[in-house]
Amino acid sequence: MEKIFYANKSIEPDSETAIKRILSEYFNIKNAVIERNENGKPFLMNAQTPLFFSVSHTDTKLFIAVSDENVGIDAESLYRNVDYLPILKRFTPEERQQIRSVEDFLRFWVAKESAVKWLGGSLAQDLRKLRYTNGRLFYGEIELPVKLVFHTFDTYLLAVCSERDFTGVEFIPFPL
Repeated sequence: MEKIFYANKSIEPDSETAIKRILSEYFNIKNAVIERNENGKPFLMNAQTPLFFSVSHTDTKLFIAVSDENVGIDAESLYRNVDYLPILKRFTPEERQQIRSVEDFLRFWVAKESAVKWLGGSLAQDLRKLRYTNGRLFYGEIELPVKLVFHTFDTYLLAVCSERDFTGVEFIPFPL
């Protein structure tokens, strides 16, 4: 059960309210209690069935991935004008050799940020420990037991990091 919900931030600006609405309307989980880990990753406290979710905010969209396995999602606008060269120092030398354009940078960035969210970590602590090479994610020298799937949706590039395969995922608009 893998789903990605999306909304315009002008309609649904608050992610916690959006998560509760999705849990209530789509999964029939009423009165959901959302907690956050020490790094801010939201999780469900009082559900009979475990559900995992991850949130990504862009300039105008809110994306929420939901699964029955741990999940991390990140999204960036494909038209984002970013000066990525100063940020490259946070990437490994091998990654820096592969990043030759804004599009390359965005792909590596969403891959690594979705992995940080899957880990429940923080960019400050985990970004330099993560390595994205040949479609695989490593934390230090350990390959993460995840599938990394990229989607282009509207004008956004998304990466989903999960034990589940989000290849044929359903994109669902909300509010429902």
